[in-house]
Amino acid sequence: MDELNLHDIDPELLEEMKKIVVARIRTSSDDLAITIGDKNYNKEQILESVEKGDEIGLEIIDTQMEFLRDMASGRIYQENV
Repeated sequence: MDELNLHDIDPELLEEMKKIVVARIRTSSDDLAITIGDKNYNKEQILESVEKGDEIGLEIIDTQMEFLRDMASGRIYQENV
């Protein structure tokens, strides 16, 4: 599936996507962290970026939505994807 261009998406849809991703992150372990480039982000920083919709937040939203689409389609469970 092609990547979404979250810069061009309907703002209402983007807000719904943010809510889904924020809910997933909030239920994650408190020691959740990611590294992008040479910068580490903790759970609170990740949540802040997603809620703001900044570049990092949009990448996280895109990645999470891709994961959910792959789960829903069953693609994530296929051996040779």
